[in-house]
Amino acid sequence: MSVVSDSSGRRASSHRNFRIARTLSRGCTVSTDVATSFIPHFSAAASEGVKLTADDDNWAENTTVMTGNTSEHSYSGLTEKALMAPVERIVARRCSRIFWLLSASLISFVAIISSPLMVVSPVILHCLGFDWPEVVCGADCQGLMLNMVTKTLLLIGALWAMYFRHASADMPRLFFLRSALACLALFILFAFWLFYSVRILFEKEKSYNVTVNFALSLLDAMLYLHYITVIVLELRALRPEFIVSVVRDPDGESRTFSLGLMSIQEAAVHVLRTYYATFPSYNPYMEKALAGGSLHFRSGELLLSRSLGSSQSTGGFKMYDIEGLGSECTVTEASARAIMEAAAKRRIGGHNERYHEMIDWERRVQKRKYRLISTTEEAFSSVQSVTASNQNKVLGEPMEALGAAQAVFSAIARPLNKYLKLTRQQPRHTADQVVAHLARCLSLRFTAATFLQRFFSQKFPFPDRVREAKWSIVCNVQASAGIKHGTVFVLRCHERDDDAGVQLLCSFHTFPFFNLTEQQSLTSKFALKITPESNV
Repeated sequence: MSVVSDSSGRRASSHRNFRIARTLSRGCTVSTDVATSFIPHFSAAASEGVKLTADDDNWAENTTVMTGNTSEHSYSGLTEKALMAPVERIVARRCSRIFWLLSASLISFVAIISSPLMVVSPVILHCLGFDWPEVVCGADCQGLMLNMVTKTLLLIGALWAMYFRHASADMPRLFFLRSALACLALFILFAFWLFYSVRILFEKEKSYNVTVNFALSLLDAMLYLHYITVIVLELRALRPEFIVSVVRDPDGESRTFSLGLMSIQEAAVHVLRTYYATFPSYNPYMEKALAGGSLHFRSGELLLSRSLGSSQSTGGFKMYDIEGLGSECTVTEASARAIMEAAAKRRIGGHNERYHEMIDWERRVQKRKYRLISTTEEAFSSVQSVTASNQNKVLGEPMEALGAAQAVFSAIARPLNKYLKLTRQQPRHTADQVVAHLARCLSLRFTAATFLQRFFSQKFPFPDRVREAKWSIVCNVQASAGIKHGTVFVLRCHERDDDAGVQLLCSFHTFPFFNLTEQQSLTSKFALKITPESNV
C-alpha cells in the first residue's frame, strides 16, 4: 500500500512543530502516466549529497545527511535538472567543415587566377608553337593590363577580409545564403570559362584587346559579387529589425537588445555572444544555497532540496513504498492534484521567514564586504613603493612584487576567505590567482578598490585559455530558417562549468511601424486675464 506523508517540520526560533502524517491515498490504480507526470521517481540513497547552507563556512566539503526514510522507494515533486548532450555525428560534422573549407579555398583560388590565366593563355599558346596569331599589346592594352592587376589585388584583399578569418561558431544546419552565393560564384566562373573556350580559344580570336577586356569583365563580375556578399551577409544584419528578449533559467536574469535580419542559428550565435559579454555570471553554488538552504522551507523539504541539489522548491511531500510493490502501485490523478494543492498552500506561509532570512544574509554580506575593504586598504597603505627619490627613506627591506603580494595576502586572507565563502565565490578564486592578481595591482600602483573589483563584480574572471562552449538549439522550425515576429527558441548549455544546465529563452518581436507627423510649436505669447476680483 502506498502512503503519502507530509514531512514538513517548520523551523522556528525556539522550537519546531512536527505534524502527523496524513494518509492521502489508499489502494493502487492503473493510472501510471498521470502519477508519473506529477511525482517522478527518486532514490532514497540520493539524500546523501553536498550540503550548501549560508551558515556553514565549510560549504565546499562533503557532508553526510541523515534521513528518516524507511524504504528504498520514495517520490517527490522535485526533479533533478540534468540536460544531456545531444547525440551527433562528430566525424560527419568534421568532414563537412573540412569540405566547406576546401571548397571555399578552391572557389577563391579559381576566382583570383581565372582572369590572369585568360590573359596569359594566348601568349603561352603562341610560344608553344600552336597555330595562334601573334599577340600585339599597344598602349591601350597595357593600360587595361594595369587595371586588371589593380582589380586582382583588390579582389585578393576583399576575399581575405571577408572569408579567411576564424569561424565564430559551428552551425547545425547549412548556411543557406553563403551556400547560394558560393553556387552563384561557381556559375559565373563556369559561364565565363565556357564563353572564353568557345569564342576565343576555338575561334582563335586575333584581337588581344578583346581577350583582356573579357578578363576584366570577369574581374568586375567577381568584385560585384563580393559587394553583394558583403550586403547580404554583413550589412543586412546590422540594421535593427527585431527586439530580442533573453531570459536565463534558472535564476531569471534577463536582457533585451536588437538584432537584424538573419537565420535562427545566426541569431543564436549573436545571443550567445551577448550572453557571455553582458550577462552576470551564473553562480550555481549561490543558487543552491538560496533555494535549497532557505529557512522558509520545512525540514523535510529543505533536506530534499539539499540532497538533490535542485533550485526548485517543492511541497516536501514524500510517498513511501512500504510493502515494496514498486511501480505497480501508483497515485490517482485526484490524489496527485491534492498533493500539489496542499504544497502550494503550505509554501504561501513561508514568505515572511524567507524575507527576514534574505535581509539577514544581505546584512552579513555587507558586513563582511566592508570589513574586507577596511582590511585591504590598511594592508595596501602599509606597502611603500620604492623609487629613486625615496630610496634612502625606505623603512623596510625592498622586495619584489610577488613577495609584497604574499605579505599583503597573509593580512587579508581571512576576511577575503570569509567573504568568498559567504558569497559562494571560493571555487572561482584560488590562492595562486589571488596572489598573482595582487602582485599585478601592486606592481602597477593600483589602489585597493581596483584589487577588490574582481571579487565584488558580477562577472567571474575570464578563463586564461579560449575554450569551446557547447550549446544546442531547441526550436519548432529548422535552425536555417529566418527569424520573424513571434519566433521563440531555447538555447541549452551542455558544458561542465558554471553554466551547466543553463537555458536561455529567446523571443523575437519586430519593431512597430513609426508613423511620425509634424506639429507646429505653441506660441510663446501670453496675455493676462484681469478680473474685478484679481489682486493687481
